[in-house]
Amino acid sequence: MVSTPLLSTMWILSLEWLLLALLVFWITGAWKRMKRMRAACKTAFSAVEAQFVQLLDLLRSCANAELPQQDAQQVSLQHARHALLPSAHLLEATLIQAKLQPLRPETIAALDSAWQGVQVAWQAYVQLHGAQAQALPDEQQEWEQRWSQLITLQSHSTEQFNTAIHAYNGAIAQFPACVIARLSGLKPGRTFQKDAALLMQPPA
Repeated sequence: MVSTPLLSTMWILSLEWLLLALLVFWITGAWKRMKRMRAACKTAFSAVEAQFVQLLDLLRSCANAELPQQDAQQVSLQHARHALLPSAHLLEATLIQAKLQPLRPETIAALDSAWQGVQVAWQAYVQLHGAQAQALPDEQQEWEQRWSQLITLQSHSTEQFNTAIHAYNGAIAQFPACVIARLSGLKPGRTFQKDAALLMQPPA
């Protein structure tokens, strides 16, 4: 017959193993959930990247096109077109880095900054175009219409990415995911800032 102290010891050991099993199960569940959310952020960024690639094509098509006439006003407009290229190159470079690490705050911050720079350069070009609208080819109107369409799509894709990042940040702030994230060196992701969304709006 098993003695009472031995029964107590066995019960305590069983309870400890049960608690350990529950802890392992809990941590495993949190890790899997965190991995799913990281994957969702990367998927959302793929849509952001696709829109940026189309915007880059548009910028380069516009910047490299030659105007039919070369009077003083047209020359200044051509210079404004060419000024789009440095912003486009910077956007492409930061996009490549962000594609590799879309959950790294520094890469998204650099991409967001480059994106805002592109928008400022485009708006400056469009304002100059507006002053010379009668002298410009119909192709320019097509570019501006295409820009507006792509901006709408880009706004949607960045919003989806921001939503995924907010969900991920909320998940890794909870226990036990916060412990796993800290031990793994994982940091909260960064969203595209709201001031960029304001610049996305076409001029009135």
